[in-house]
Amino acid sequence: MQDFINALTSERKHAALPEEFDYFGKLIGSWRINYLERDSCRAIKGEWHFSRVLEGMAVQDVIILPDYEYGTSLRIFNPATHAWDVAYGYTGKIIRLEARKQGEMIVLTYTEDENRKWVFVEIGEDKFHWQNVTVKENGEWRVNAEIYAER
Repeated sequence: MQDFINALTSERKHAALPEEFDYFGKLIGSWRINYLERDSCRAIKGEWHFSRVLEGMAVQDVIILPDYEYGTSLRIFNPATHAWDVAYGYTGKIIRLEARKQGEMIVLTYTEDENRKWVFVEIGEDKFHWQNVTVKENGEWRVNAEIYAER
């Protein structure tokens, strides 16, 4: 198993990944998270772990929300589009997204529904804020769920 982990993970980003597109680099490492769902008032403490993978051209994560969801995202930089192609999977479901920077935010848009987005609102050295949003017809963003993370 260690051979697999060594082949998958990378200690640094690949030289071909331009610095200005290394959106997810600050996330590398482990985080304690508080997940909050708006409609159900669900609150879960969990973990979120990020690592560079595939020779440093990609970032993969594992999110652990006990008794709710255990999933992984694979974010691969696409030099042709200057965006990140993203697949998120958990039991019974795979979601495809495309990630681009909008101002200081990283916005991941569902490829099958442009009104559904995951947004890294803020990423600092020791904390970040993430939101699952739906864009209404009037352009207003409705927050469905949020994550507050700390190292």
